[in-house]
Amino acid sequence: MIKLGLATFVFIGLTLSLSSTILQAQDKLRKADSEILTDFLGDRLMKSYTNRILEQDVDVLVEPFKHREETSQWQSEFWGKWFTSAILAYRYHPTPSLKVKLEQAITGLITTQTADGYIGNYAEKARLKEWDIWGRKYCMLGLLDYYELTKDSKSLNAAKKLADNLMADLDKSDGVIVTKGNYRGMAASSILEPICHLYNATKNKKYLHFAEKIVTQWEGPDGPQLISKANIDVAKRFPKPTNWYSFEQGQKAYEMMSCYE
Repeated sequence: MIKLGLATFVFIGLTLSLSSTILQAQDKLRKADSEILTDFLGDRLMKSYTNRILEQDVDVLVEPFKHREETSQWQSEFWGKWFTSAILAYRYHPTPSLKVKLEQAITGLITTQTADGYIGNYAEKARLKEWDIWGRKYCMLGLLDYYELTKDSKSLNAAKKLADNLMADLDKSDGVIVTKGNYRGMAASSILEPICHLYNATKNKKYLHFAEKIVTQWEGPDGPQLISKANIDVAKRFPKPTNWYSFEQGQKAYEMMSCYE
């Protein structure tokens, strides 16, 4: 009996010790180390930095937002795509010249925002159609990237107004984002990404609720079923459409991945 008791105590002791060790050894995520690339890749990266990022005329990118006449095209994505790339470039290699260009770009865009909160180049009659929401998304991503980098409240306020305007526009319509634009609403509902960033920055529950609403609508009868069809080959999720650039097109991987991001 004494041997059994000692063995029991030893087993319990080892178990507790092992449990303690396991808890202490749990992996934790950490930020990636900072690194400066050299040789061929580093040279190509800096050439892109110098000849593409720094050479961009930001006034050209802002100009379309001053003319709200568009009904079908996607010029409103260009500012945000360049700007988010420029933010990454600045984080990698911060220079005074790029800082000035970022400030010019953000100020220029915000200057085009009207009292209703809209930033875009679509005519009022064409709002929510084609690539309008897609363009708003890229503007919001840029505004929020700038806020994350600088903590400048003007860009956060502009992003909030832009989001509020979209939510109001949808409410004045039918409230369904997945029926807007092309590709079974994937282009439009990819605005989920900046809406989530906005919630993280503000903790305002209305943005969280809007994000949840978007995801819920994905699985509706008119939605792209991005969750239930997640394990299905992209080319097999929906029938091939008659018109490739249409709402019926559900095989577009770019806009699909923009939602999953």
